[in-house]
Amino acid sequence: MSGVWHRFIEFGEPVKTVEQAAKKVQVEKIAKSIVMVDSNDAPLLAIIPAQSKVSHKKLKQLLAVKDVRLASPEEVLTHSGYPAGGVSPFNNIQRALLDSKLLASETVIVGGGDIDKLMELRTKDILEFLNPQIADITK
Repeated sequence: MSGVWHRFIEFGEPVKTVEQAAKKVQVEKIAKSIVMVDSNDAPLLAIIPAQSKVSHKKLKQLLAVKDVRLASPEEVLTHSGYPAGGVSPFNNIQRALLDSKLLASETVIVGGGDIDKLMELRTKDILEFLNPQIADITK
C-alpha cells in the first residue's frame, strides 16, 4: 500500500479467532472486516472491534433494507477479493461502515489479506481511503 503507514504481523499459521490473534497483538486494537450482503444482494463491509458482534438490527435500520446477512465464504471471495478470515478493509467492496468505537484508537489491527497475516494501520488512513459511514453498528 503505497504512501500509507502499515505494519504486517505474520503468524506462520492460520489465525481464525480473536483468541489466536491476541497471542501476538493487543486484542483491543483488533478490528474485524466482515463481509455482509443486504436484501438487495448488495455487498457491504462492516468494520467492528474484534470482541464485538455486528448488530443486524442496527445495520438494517441504518441502511433502510429488509435484511442483512453474513456473506458465504464464496461470496466473501467474490465481493472482496480476499478469502474469508483474511479480509483487508482495503478491498473491492465500495460500501463500508465503521463502528464508531474504533475511532478511539490511533491505530487498528485488521486482516492482512491472508488468513495467517494481520496488518496494523492508522485509523485516520482507513477513514481517508474508505470514507466509511461511521455509526454504532455493534450489539
